[in-house]
Amino acid sequence: MTVSPAAARTPRPLGTTAGEDLIRGLMNWQLYGRLGWLDIKRRYRRTVLGPLWSVVTVGIMVATLGSVGIGLWKQNAANYLPFLTSGLIVWVLISTILTEACTIFVYAQNFLRQISFDYSTLAYALVWRNLVSFLHNVPLYVIVMLIFAPHQLEPTAALAVPGLLLVLVNGAWIALLLGMCCLRFRDIQQLVAALIQVSIFITPIFWPADYLSGPFRMVFVTFNPLYHFIEIVRAPLIGIVPPASSYIAVLIMTAVGWLATYALFRVFRQRIAYWS
Repeated sequence: MTVSPAAARTPRPLGTTAGEDLIRGLMNWQLYGRLGWLDIKRRYRRTVLGPLWSVVTVGIMVATLGSVGIGLWKQNAANYLPFLTSGLIVWVLISTILTEACTIFVYAQNFLRQISFDYSTLAYALVWRNLVSFLHNVPLYVIVMLIFAPHQLEPTAALAVPGLLLVLVNGAWIALLLGMCCLRFRDIQQLVAALIQVSIFITPIFWPADYLSGPFRMVFVTFNPLYHFIEIVRAPLIGIVPPASSYIAVLIMTAVGWLATYALFRVFRQRIAYWS
């Protein structure tokens, strides 16, 4: 029996369900771990510093923005630089996940058209490689703390671990959701990029949230999801217990986000290969 070239190029529907895809992809840690690691090596191939370039980039941002912030807002370096550094490394993690999520299926078109595999593997690989990049930036935070605020290195910092886990759990559904939406509607990628550029200025990363009050605080702090994601990791790193409101907001976004993503993934999962 011969198969026509057109039929050979036709994507084959997967036999598993959406739930099985999510679970089996999560359990296959060797595959998404390897994919994430290979992607990091590919990005920094033939460079001298490799992934440490990310540390250098964040370090330059801390030095320049820290100098401006100390002079502009009359901040004490011992308080402001740890605040800025911890906020920036979390922001880089979140913003990179959002940016790369838009292209996880677009850049995997060859896989989507030729083989059947668990699509969620690509989302888990994205989260894994950004976790590795985040860990590369952690020593920068430690250096800043040891130089400017060693007294703020307290056991409270351990609360950053569950906060980081919540960020990563949300990163997985964000990757799947944006991956599907941007594969179907390519303009969404440009919209996300524009929103990320604006969000870094309206989110309390360079400036303390206490500087705002009234309706401005409600808009840019209380109802800003990025603030809550950053706060549950940043606050422990500077010796502060995150507010319960941030944990509640993140847990609500986690539940709603995963339910909405699963519903869409169950309906449109079989079309992902065709959209590519």
